[in-house]
Amino acid sequence: MTMTNAMIYIHIPFCDSKCFYCNFASGIYDDNTKKKYFDKLIDEIKFNATKDFNITSIYIGGGTPSSVDADFISRIIQVIKENYIVDKNAEISMEANPCSLSKEKLLKYKQIGINRLSIGVQSLDDNCLKLIGRRHTKKEAIEKIKLAKSCGFENINCDVLIGIPSQNYRKLKNTVKNLVRLKVSHISAYMLINEPNTLLTKKIENNEVKTVNEDKCVVFYDKIVKFLHRHGYERYEVSNFAKDNKMCKQNLGYWLGTDYLGFGLASHSYVNGERYFNTSNLKEYLNSDFNYKKHKLSNQEKIEERIMLGLRTKFGVSIETLKNLGYDITKSKKNELYMLKSNNFITINDNKIIVNKNKFGVLNQIILKLLP
Repeated sequence: MTMTNAMIYIHIPFCDSKCFYCNFASGIYDDNTKKKYFDKLIDEIKFNATKDFNITSIYIGGGTPSSVDADFISRIIQVIKENYIVDKNAEISMEANPCSLSKEKLLKYKQIGINRLSIGVQSLDDNCLKLIGRRHTKKEAIEKIKLAKSCGFENINCDVLIGIPSQNYRKLKNTVKNLVRLKVSHISAYMLINEPNTLLTKKIENNEVKTVNEDKCVVFYDKIVKFLHRHGYERYEVSNFAKDNKMCKQNLGYWLGTDYLGFGLASHSYVNGERYFNTSNLKEYLNSDFNYKKHKLSNQEKIEERIMLGLRTKFGVSIETLKNLGYDITKSKKNELYMLKSNNFITINDNKIIVNKNKFGVLNQIILKLLP
């Protein structure tokens, strides 16, 4: 009997400090709160225990998972392996910040089976880092990447932000160039979004810092894409670049529609076409009995998700999958497909619609043309 593949996401809401741009469910808490949280998290993982899935990927995000004692992370991995069927080749990723990594922690992570690190570098320009409230420096980030590699981590992602106040292309390129020299296997490059009610947005509104022009950011991005391509990094999703085929299994699973179980504050799950939502209020979570809010996706919603998420990747969206959902895109959008294909916006290959990589800049417009 073949089991369905699925993934697990674990949310750790603790940080040593709050970045100016962050609006995630995270913050600074005392040790007692952390202990209570991990006890509750373990209860939740056990409460949902199942052997119905083959877990191909585990992702520990936050917050800053590396800010807590490594023994907490060890307990979580152990409980998952005791209550779920974890594939022997599962990718186990954990987010980390340079200033909370140490040799002791890295060796512990390696020992408990974590085989992929995602390090929040964001920039290797000290002024840019200060402007967004990051505590590490360029020197520390480089040192910690080297340390992780020396501890045996071969699969390392580094996050990079585009559009940081005071950032110009030279600063951005120097950041990416340094990461390429360090031979990290994966780079995620995201546009900085000024979220409501964050300290950065307040600083912008008070004219304390100036944003980078959006058109400039697009130009920066296009140049970075070309630079990474020249150095062997494949753009397999709008914001993600992998070398030596080291694509992130967890993120690919989200984009391609794999089921996933989410545990912890503000986490979401997606199983058999139904979404489950955890509270984003820490007090409520600590007192919860795991009565999740649920939403069963309609066929229309499934179709829209397949198109919007699939077209973000190099794998595109399957025409057959859409047909099985009742949407024959080759008939409903025959003219749109022809125009997009003839103007080199898309390729149709092996029954899949794939956006040409040099057209990701107008992805939203392409999606709008193909939605039912």
